[in-house]
Amino acid sequence: KNWRLVKFEYDKPQPENWIDVIPESEHPLNSVSIVNGKLLVKYSIDVSSRLYVYNLEGKVETEVELPTMGTAYGFGGKKEDQEVFYTFTSFAYPTTVFRYDIINNISTLYRKSEIDIDFSKYVTKQIFYKSKDETSIPMFITHKKGLVYNGTAPTLLYAYGGFNISINPHFSISRMLLIESGGIYATANIRGGGEYGEIWHEAGMLKNKQNVFDDFISAADYLISENYTSRQKLAIQGGSNGGLLIGAV
Repeated sequence: KNWRLVKFEYDKPQPENWIDVIPESEHPLNSVSIVNGKLLVKYSIDVSSRLYVYNLEGKVETEVELPTMGTAYGFGGKKEDQEVFYTFTSFAYPTTVFRYDIINNISTLYRKSEIDIDFSKYVTKQIFYKSKDETSIPMFITHKKGLVYNGTAPTLLYAYGGFNISINPHFSISRMLLIESGGIYATANIRGGGEYGEIWHEAGMLKNKQNVFDDFISAADYLISENYTSRQKLAIQGGSNGGLLIGAV
């Protein structure tokens, strides 16, 4: 349910003839490309992208270093290329394009967003809190460095929780207005989404839908109990399926 890479002979495509190159693991496998005789592989591990280079036999050769916790896109090219391009983004890291040298395992900046903000002044951390049934749920929290946790920070809590859609770290200039003003932006990666594959999705659908609401309420309770904010200073947001969530809680 978290995907795998297999190989087979052209004249024997039946599943019983498949041979695992990259077996299924506990982490969702997002993409695989063949470039310069290597497999360029992207996983999602605890809701952040991880990029690896494998040989064609399915052995890991190296991990591509990324700037911080966040989301990478691309990482593909032509078979004969010696370099590929990928984009990276996070809550306090605007979308940036990198060039990756496959031979030397080096990423270099190719193009960045022209935004007049000193992003070194902000911090994003990931915590894990307990839901009503003791399931551990990840949540990203972004704010200015040096923020004192005294329960007074205006806080916006966002979640989606449905349709196997993973809410990955990504940049939004509108959220920076809140954070720049001393606020906190939090994203709870509740069940129903695709953050941990199909198991996570199924744990928040149909007869398990209540888990979605419990996870979100527990996220709000965590932010309050840990003195990030207060009930009076906490706002909640969701759209589409997330709108159902907000209406329910």
